[in-house]
Amino acid sequence: MKRKPAYQWLTLVIVLSLMGTLLAGCAGGGKNEQASTAPKDGNKSKKAYKIALSNSFTGNSWRSEMLKVFEAYAQQKKDKGEISEFFASSSGNDPQAQINEIRNMMSKGYDAILVDASSPTALAPVLGEAVDRGIVVVAFDNTVDSNKIYNVNTDQVEFGRVQAKWLMEQMGGKGNILMIKGIEGITIDRDRDKGHREVLAKYPNVKILQEGFGNYDDATTSVIINNMLSAHKATGIQGILTQGGGENAIVEALKQHKLDPASIPLTGEMLNGLFRHVKESKVKAIAAGQPPYLSAAALDVALKVLKGEKTEKTTIIPLPFDDYKNVDKWYAPGQPDNFYVDWTDPANSYNLKIEQILQK
Repeated sequence: MKRKPAYQWLTLVIVLSLMGTLLAGCAGGGKNEQASTAPKDGNKSKKAYKIALSNSFTGNSWRSEMLKVFEAYAQQKKDKGEISEFFASSSGNDPQAQINEIRNMMSKGYDAILVDASSPTALAPVLGEAVDRGIVVVAFDNTVDSNKIYNVNTDQVEFGRVQAKWLMEQMGGKGNILMIKGIEGITIDRDRDKGHREVLAKYPNVKILQEGFGNYDDATTSVIINNMLSAHKATGIQGILTQGGGENAIVEALKQHKLDPASIPLTGEMLNGLFRHVKESKVKAIAAGQPPYLSAAALDVALKVLKGEKTEKTTIIPLPFDDYKNVDKWYAPGQPDNFYVDWTDPANSYNLKIEQILQK
């Protein structure tokens, strides 16, 4: 075999070396071109966030309506690209069960957790852990005693004051009353009860015949009120001070015990059934509202914080209330008794439709 001259081998090496340099330059040029197409101002596309809602108690229509408001409003935010994923769960009125659910949400990487808490204190440590991990936490309705998280609510002490002041006016500041509270151990019950008692303390001629927890639902309230009426009907009852949620059961119990519902003023919440009884049985009542759209307001707060907007630690939503004189403004004949008529604010800021809120 004939060998090539040495100078020819040298020429081949030089050519191959030059080709390698050119290829490397082309590859480098590709990377440089790719880098040059990135935004020079550092702007990034808006992030879509993962949002979870941890609810506790589910035994009344308010909670169902509140969850439907959250789902409808969160879907709007998802359609707009502000949310990539949302999830809601209900653990029951057991703080440990809710703590476990919140830990599960933390492990799944949610950017924000909204909480309707089973306890104002028991959840504080786990929610503090979530904040320390960079998760935004917003408690609403039943808020949490912690300066690490954001709270959204109406003024629940004022809620109680409004109810009790109205009842005292109706009774002329004297007489016997029955007192039906909410769910034992939660923030709302504590605060509404505080408002009730602040007012009652000014009326020494008012006597509480009996009190008990109605759990904000007709089934529980029915048992409580029937027992109360059986024990105290003969004594005479001039008013019923209830936080709300079981008004339908109260009116029906009065009828069963042969008491005229129109003769005993009643406090309650913005339930369609209460306004029906006002319309049909001439019940004299005041309705104060814990609006179901608190879940939507809490979502707004969470998104503001995630976007870096300045946000107060506590957001107070205006308290809706009205009495029997304006029944036609609120009563919805086509809706069930357990429908909360204050399902959205007067301006419908959350762009909700009633069909999205009704239970199916």
